[in-house]
Amino acid sequence: MGLFSRGKQSGRERRAMKDHLVELDDLRRKHLSELGAMTVEMADTGRFDRARLSEQAREVIGVDREADLITRGLEEGLTLEELEDLARGEDEPATDPGK
Repeated sequence: MGLFSRGKQSGRERRAMKDHLVELDDLRRKHLSELGAMTVEMADTGRFDRARLSEQAREVIGVDREADLITRGLEEGLTLEELEDLARGEDEPATDPGK
């Protein structure tokens, strides 16, 4: 049973989510590789740009969060519409239990 119980995940939606997870995994690897190369380059020069490192790390975190959401959608059988609703709800600070 899905989070919102409005509909049933279609096979097409499930395939799209799985395909998107593969894309996100590739993107995660790319961002991590760039972060590693950037870190090595900065270590070689002895000058660290914390803002650049933080921005690259945020890119990785964003991809991870999206992948976690898609995985949840697959596990719970959520429709794409339900995932969109869930993603919007997570972006609102009032719904974040950590705030």
